[in-house]
Amino acid sequence: MKINFPILEEALDIEGVHILVLKQKKLFAETIKWLYQYGNEESKLRLFDKDYKPFKPTELMIVTDILGFDINSAPVLKLIYEDLEQALNSKPEVKSQLERLAADITQILSCEFLENELDLEYDEITILELIKALGVKIETQSDSIFEKSFEIIQVFKYLVRKKLLIFINIATYLEEKEIASLIEYAKLNRINALFIEPSEVYNFPCYEIDEDYFVLVKK
Repeated sequence: MKINFPILEEALDIEGVHILVLKQKKLFAETIKWLYQYGNEESKLRLFDKDYKPFKPTELMIVTDILGFDINSAPVLKLIYEDLEQALNSKPEVKSQLERLAADITQILSCEFLENELDLEYDEITILELIKALGVKIETQSDSIFEKSFEIIQVFKYLVRKKLLIFINIATYLEEKEIASLIEYAKLNRINALFIEPSEVYNFPCYEIDEDYFVLVKK
């Protein structure tokens, strides 16, 4: 897994967990903009695997604002609903039972619709619609930014279609031991995570691009 953008002579390896420090303010701002634009022609940032196959925008989870980030955002819930639906597909007996119950509900309601003066149309209830109707969402109990960050990593590891988690400017809010815990947890769960920061993150190993655009690898 690699990242590349203008000023780099060669792509940086970001397989696993890495910190990328961009000390030049303009470069930091440009990189964030390229991430927002990722997948469009305007973006000059490239992310690809070892076979040089580019990542799709849908394969990234980007946390630009840890304070405002909603774990139960529509895109995340959509993935969870689809995963739940796939899990039910592997349980034919449970799926058949749900489909029978959904058909019964449709039958009961259709009889009621006939009594309505309006000419109503309707579709059959799908399992995915049942999941949505139940209001399924992720239970969150975070009281601090660290706990919220931890929850994001926990959720990410279950989103099988996501390949890279990117935190932007999160170190500002965290103590050294908290960042160490997040990195350790991500590594234990074999998650690909990239922390993009505008300044050094304590003494953690990192890729650093200084104000003169010189690339340093700090171990």
